[in-house]
Amino acid sequence: MKKIMFFFPLIYIGGTETALLNLIKKLKGYDVYVGYANDSSDKHMLKELSKYSKVVNLEKEDNVEVDYLVSCSMRFHLYDIVKKIKRKKTILWVHQVVNLTDSILSSACRSMVDCVVTVSKTISEQLENTFEDLKSKVKTIYNVIDKDAVVKKAKKHCKLELSKQLNLVTVARVCNDKGFGRMLVLAKDLKEAGIDFKWYVIGDNFNKIEADTIKESFSEFKDNFIWLGFLNNPHNIVKQCDYSVLLSSNETWGLVLTEAMCLGVPCISTDFEVAFEQIKDKSNGIILSRDNLDSYKDRISDIVDNKAKYKASIGEFNYDNESILNSWNKLLDEMVLV
Repeated sequence: MKKIMFFFPLIYIGGTETALLNLIKKLKGYDVYVGYANDSSDKHMLKELSKYSKVVNLEKEDNVEVDYLVSCSMRFHLYDIVKKIKRKKTILWVHQVVNLTDSILSSACRSMVDCVVTVSKTISEQLENTFEDLKSKVKTIYNVIDKDAVVKKAKKHCKLELSKQLNLVTVARVCNDKGFGRMLVLAKDLKEAGIDFKWYVIGDNFNKIEADTIKESFSEFKDNFIWLGFLNNPHNIVKQCDYSVLLSSNETWGLVLTEAMCLGVPCISTDFEVAFEQIKDKSNGIILSRDNLDSYKDRISDIVDNKAKYKASIGEFNYDNESILNSWNKLLDEMVLV
């Protein structure tokens, strides 16, 4: 059986780690390994991954040999960790927003990569248009969503103190890149419009100072915002809310948005390019500007009055995992192992 290793530092649980877990749960016909390189890696995630793969600490293991190495790390560790892994093919799996000046995309790094898999068409086009030598190597494969698990978790009882008018939830790392400044503006606009709302925030940050500073900025909304920290099961809370909100500066794919739609919950997103691959503004959700924050007040009535319309438009959200898995299998099968 062919051996495939996915590599990621696994410092905390986020969208990339969840996408990795979802894929290896569904990927069949391979001897699957997950390599990590940090002793402070999240123990819960390591335990979950070990159910479906052989987990290896690459800082302690020297004789590693696989057919395929899939690096999920934008740091890539090409010159230390990854370089000591003996492999036949190397794939870079891009989940983060690409910094086109980053050393990961230097010519030396690109020459070591047989394929670059991105999770959105937007990122693929960005790479193809910037690097001539990557045009034949870039593939778009959306992330696997474990819809059955999401739906099952959403059914677990969780009693919330809900508002009768508007309930929002954000599942995200509590950091500035995830748009908490924009969330503060939207909260102020909701309050000024006299809207009674609850806003649940599910997530944490290994940078405690940044997280605490952000929470402090919301002090005037202590009756509206509920900070729940990291939860293994956010889905039973998301299911009860009117919208899942993600106001990030940028995303390669809003995994939490897709999971929310799997539960029939519409989304409010900022206008990062990939959002338009997921949401149709004023049809099945709402897309707000990243830059024109003054425009938020003009969307308040839309958010409040049309929540039932957007929920109905999602209906039975169809996400084609089978096609995604077939794309992975096709990609791996077509790589000649030498």
